[in-house]
Amino acid sequence: MNGAGRLLALAAACATARAGAQDTVRIEAPPRASSARVLRATLAASHDLIVSDSLRRLLLPRGSALPATVVIIGGDASVGARVRGDVVVVGGDLFLHPGAAIDGRAVAIGGAVYGSTLARVAGGTDSYRDQTYDVRRGDDGITLVYRYIGGREPAVELPVLEGLRVPSYDRVDGASIPWGPLLRLTPGLELEPILTYRSHLGAWDPGVRSRLQLGDVWRLTIDARRGTFTNDAWIHSDLINSINTIFAGIDTRNYYRADRGEVAVGRLDRYVSLELETYAGVLTERAWSVGSPDTLGSRPWSLRGRGDADNLARGNPAVTRGRISAAFVGAAARLELGDVRVAGTSRLELPWQTPGDLRFAQITVDGTIQFPTFGTQRFRSDVHLVATPGDTAPPQRFAYLGGSGTLPVIHDPLSLGGDQLLLVDSRWEVPLERVQIRFVGSPVISLRHRVGSAGVQRLPRFTQNVGALVALGFLRVEYAIDPATRKQRTGVALSFAR
Repeated sequence: MNGAGRLLALAAACATARAGAQDTVRIEAPPRASSARVLRATLAASHDLIVSDSLRRLLLPRGSALPATVVIIGGDASVGARVRGDVVVVGGDLFLHPGAAIDGRAVAIGGAVYGSTLARVAGGTDSYRDQTYDVRRGDDGITLVYRYIGGREPAVELPVLEGLRVPSYDRVDGASIPWGPLLRLTPGLELEPILTYRSHLGAWDPGVRSRLQLGDVWRLTIDARRGTFTNDAWIHSDLINSINTIFAGIDTRNYYRADRGEVAVGRLDRYVSLELETYAGVLTERAWSVGSPDTLGSRPWSLRGRGDADNLARGNPAVTRGRISAAFVGAAARLELGDVRVAGTSRLELPWQTPGDLRFAQITVDGTIQFPTFGTQRFRSDVHLVATPGDTAPPQRFAYLGGSGTLPVIHDPLSLGGDQLLLVDSRWEVPLERVQIRFVGSPVISLRHRVGSAGVQRLPRFTQNVGALVALGFLRVEYAIDPATRKQRTGVALSFAR
């Protein structure tokens, strides 16, 4: 018996039954159900089908190989094997173990995909938590009957630690500690009143967010709150920015304060290779400036760089006090064509009320493309664009470059700014797969080129940074040089993306 046969025999021992080649699978689902499109495309291609026992988790162990796509129906599955295709679980969760190598996608319908840093999924992961299928067996084969499970029973929950949400830390707010219950008023309606304490400001910021699920595809969201806002969250996530602020004394964001309300209607469509979210809505925002740490209620704290004017103690650009009311439309897409992955977001804001009666529109675009080159090597390019036709936007709509995360050779953090911005960040990545470090995986060496510019009403001369990057998990060590000025910089930072 070959390796694939032995593995399938082991899987069969863990399953109640395994569908034979003569079995047929029919899908009863609404035409617009996104999971049904994925299932039909998967079942139309070459695959192995396993009907599992929902009381036990099916195991595809490490060290084995499957020559084609595997579809597991009726329960959870754990995968540590090499699969030359997709792994699709229907009616359960999919757990990826160290050593798993899936050439296609890892998909869970009626559950979630739980990854491992030591597993590889070439085609990415998809989780359809709000859709599942009931399995019916008959003389003519298997029927999968669609069932929507996105609407939950009415309930009151206190998420995480009795309602305490994930905190963050920055040079303006200090520690931001949000608290609030999750109220499920009807199966499709959720309400989250949240109160956030900001230690550096001594402020208590109220807010409320509600979500109404309108069937499988549509959703209405309403968000109203007082808070501290930034246009620079694209550089680093909240978690990474918080860690950098606490441990390195580096905060790569500018801030302002505002009362903001937003209403949006969106829809999510999933196809075999494309996931597309579109939305439209209106917002109103009353903004005011927030001072430097020296002018606020207390000084921010960090393990390093406390009081350094280039880091925590630098001021925030003043904004124009007043109200912006606008309509907006946007989209987020993820496309997979073989080994090529493309992802992007875009948002167009069209104000009708602004301070000083300014007339402008603003579009913000983020895009990423990545694909393999030779062996395990990869190429990746990220683009961030802000374009503002019309009058000069008020400063609360400015975006910034400079320093860690964007153009590291520019010493002053976020010293380039305006309502026009372009940054292109490209890298050639070479994983050192023979070196395996527990919990974080293999180091990756990259040759990196970054070029960017930002200004008011126009883009001035572009700045280039070239160099090398060594990444281990989310730890980054980078050397960069500006070819024009010969300025150099070596730094250590944390990041999941840049």
